[in-house]
Amino acid sequence: MRIAVISDIHGNLAALKATLNAIESERTDKIWCLGDLTGYGPQPNECCKIISTVTDLSLAGNHDLGALGKIEISRFSTDAASAISWTRVVISDETKSFLKTLPTHTQTEQATLAHASPRDPTW
Repeated sequence: MRIAVISDIHGNLAALKATLNAIESERTDKIWCLGDLTGYGPQPNECCKIISTVTDLSLAGNHDLGALGKIEISRFSTDAASAISWTRVVISDETKSFLKTLPTHTQTEQATLAHASPRDPTW
């Protein structure tokens, strides 16, 4: 089985589309996303919508949890905190609902998956 693993999309729709086009040409069986769909980039809603439809497994990253208010902004760098503050304002209710469904880590038959590490899945 061929699995494409992606992460750290950070609201960058152009990069996400380019990545998905490259994945399509590789004929993978599954796509796993390891988090940070939001943060920095200007299109978090669009990226989350695409990820919700194309991935077989998705996790929440620290930026996603920050956007939901589950992590204090003070834990991030100045630039990341600014991006998270902006993201909190622009993400739709649909995006929030989707992000709330994402676990921070999971186990499959093939692997243990986390955004950061099994010891600390978020950071």
